[in-house]
Amino acid sequence: MIQYYMPKKSLLETNPYLKDPEVRAFLIEQCVASSTAIEGVHIKYPKLTKEIKKKMREIAAAQKAQKKRQ
Repeated sequence: MIQYYMPKKSLLETNPYLKDPEVRAFLIEQCVASSTAIEGVHIKYPKLTKEIKKKMREIAAAQKAQKKRQ
């Protein structure tokens, strides 16, 4: 019998994009807008502010730097 061990951490704990409340709220709104569009209900996509865009770039840069160190 093969058993797999899955750490019991939520996406909120492991996904760096979800740790920042503002970025998380934007991404959730964007996902909802996208998902409802697939179902045929079209709503406005949230507007990406300069502040959130900057935060997302910082997170991406940190992730890229971390991968280079590994």
